[in-house]
Amino acid sequence: MKPSLASMMASVMVTLAIAVSASAQGKSGQAHGKAPTPRPSSGALSTTTPTANATPPVSPFAWLDDANLLAPGGVWLGVSMLRWQGSGAGETIVPVLDGAVGLTPRVQVGASVPRVAGGLGTTFFSAKIAAYSNVDRGLKVAVSPTLEVLSHAAALAGPAGQSRTQFGLPVSVELDREAGHVYGGSGYFSPGIWYVGAGFGKAVSERVGLSVSFTQAWATSNTAVGATPIAGLHRTEISGGGSFDLNPNMSIFGSLGRTIGLAPENGAGTTISFGLSLSAGPVVFGRR
Repeated sequence: MKPSLASMMASVMVTLAIAVSASAQGKSGQAHGKAPTPRPSSGALSTTTPTANATPPVSPFAWLDDANLLAPGGVWLGVSMLRWQGSGAGETIVPVLDGAVGLTPRVQVGASVPRVAGGLGTTFFSAKIAAYSNVDRGLKVAVSPTLEVLSHAAALAGPAGQSRTQFGLPVSVELDREAGHVYGGSGYFSPGIWYVGAGFGKAVSERVGLSVSFTQAWATSNTAVGATPIAGLHRTEISGGGSFDLNPNMSIFGSLGRTIGLAPENGAGTTISFGLSLSAGPVVFGRR
């Protein structure tokens, strides 16, 4: 089964099942059965919009991806929505616009721009670099240096004087086998968030792919949220998703996830998301 563009954006969509001010990062050429992953409003933590009787929960997040890249000149575009619901708080994020372009066989770049209440949400810019590839064994490793530009609301939730620019360095590993597609990763986001996670995706037909993932993230610094004490806080997520190819260049995807082992006041909740992706390539840039 041919990898679909939807699979770039589809399974773990809820790995971060908190991200109410979240954004979704367009993925790169992932194998069938891998869905998009939503990105929280801050590189260090996730916060929800408070209701009249609730304060915004804060917790660390995970960034789980595989190690596939788009072919040089390949283009992927996606539009999606995400709904997070916790105890006394919730938010719908729509639309989330994502894009990725393959530059060379070893490098692609991407961006994610969400629309939240009051304007643009936190925006992500990233590069994905192939660090290792063994075609015979189906093993790949990639690193994804990432720049976040915090939204106005996310910046206000942090400590006084915090920069609106955050940095991250996710590392992704994948192993392709006939039985399915195994992927995992770990990494760090400033100013003090670590994570680890793993997932499995499988093509169940020529058009349908399914996946499941498990992640854990933890905070090592209270300065990420000013006075809010989150150092030592762990967040565990389990999620499942799927994609359906409408044609070779268009797919729909969706996912559902749940936080486990976390108190509601710290951001426990359920996330549901769905979207549409388009692909093209290779595209030749420049004059003929």
